[in-house]
Amino acid sequence: MLETQEYLKKIECLRREFTGRTAAARSYWKDIDQLELNSMEFASANLRHLLPNIPIEDHAGIIDDIFFNRDCSDLDEDSFFLLKNTTISDRSSMLVAAKEKPVIFCTFHIGSYRLINHVLISRNLNYILPVEGKIYATQTARFMENFVGCQTYFNSDSQFMTVNAEEPTAALTMVRKARARWSLLAYIDGNTGVQGAGRRDIKMLRVPLLDRMIYARKGIAFLSHFLKLPIVPVLCEITGPMQRKITFHEQIEPSASAEDREAYCQMATEKLYSVLGEYLKKSPSQWLGWMELQKYLDMDGLGDNETVDEHDDGTVSDFDGIVGNRLVFNHDRYGFIIQDDQRALLDKSTYKLLSLPENVSNLLESYRQPIEVSSVGVSDEQRDMIEQLVSMDMLSVVGQ
Repeated sequence: MLETQEYLKKIECLRREFTGRTAAARSYWKDIDQLELNSMEFASANLRHLLPNIPIEDHAGIIDDIFFNRDCSDLDEDSFFLLKNTTISDRSSMLVAAKEKPVIFCTFHIGSYRLINHVLISRNLNYILPVEGKIYATQTARFMENFVGCQTYFNSDSQFMTVNAEEPTAALTMVRKARARWSLLAYIDGNTGVQGAGRRDIKMLRVPLLDRMIYARKGIAFLSHFLKLPIVPVLCEITGPMQRKITFHEQIEPSASAEDREAYCQMATEKLYSVLGEYLKKSPSQWLGWMELQKYLDMDGLGDNETVDEHDDGTVSDFDGIVGNRLVFNHDRYGFIIQDDQRALLDKSTYKLLSLPENVSNLLESYRQPIEVSSVGVSDEQRDMIEQLVSMDMLSVVGQ
């Protein structure tokens, strides 16, 4: 368990570590883990599509904050004292109601999302947490260790268990526990369940998030309808170095009619993502989902709201007109990623992956930082490549 001063020192170190990190990674990319670079580039693409009013030049700072908040939430898990500095908003008194009848607490990976466990344990609630198979195999011991520490700190008699959401018997376990008056804590934006994020079957629903359509799991809503238990959206915001705010939103009540199950699942899931959308508008940097949202996006008609770049018209810029200018790789629109063990260029405006010849890839790499173009010692092949890359907006003139 962390103490206050140790916690603050770690927070200060994290802030220094992540300030300016994304911008630096684009130039000094070899110093950053490639999977982390992937997350940065996809987060920028996802921000571009779902929150287009945010200037692209602000993406790097937001992504720095996403990584910072991610590590803060890890620290918070072992910092039980934070609950003293946490404002809890529960207008419908669902924490009290859950002592009499179980509820489904549904949350997202936003803010200090692990702190919700501390609230449930401190209120002596019994609950079950479904997680994906890989997390179940590698982190169950950690969850239980933290639970015991939290239970001791708050002198709680709460009971807790995790369940592998990918096991066929997972739903039956959750039903059995609910009937024993245990509540359920579910992270609806997690990659849980068989087939992972890529599935597009009857267990998925197409719902709006901000101005885009995504695929979301309906299992939580299904359980709510089957067990006739309310869903309570709950989110935890980071509001200061040691200040947190947990909001229990108005419950979503299941329909009493079995015939309305599918309609209820659609309605409930849309409401949950509407709650998330309102948070993202005011505080986008607190959601970890930006780094993997592309796996859930409905890509049909994705380019409908994209404007055509004035440089991307198929014409070739004249090399002589480029000479004397400083060029740089267009980080705002493109990013190098690893996909299926292959290096590719991600067009963040369309999510298209471009395979490039090695000589073209190396040329783009050489412009990670601005370089002035000279005609001295430049081969005809290089002239042609530079002209074409400027025309395709892969290289940009600095200052334009």
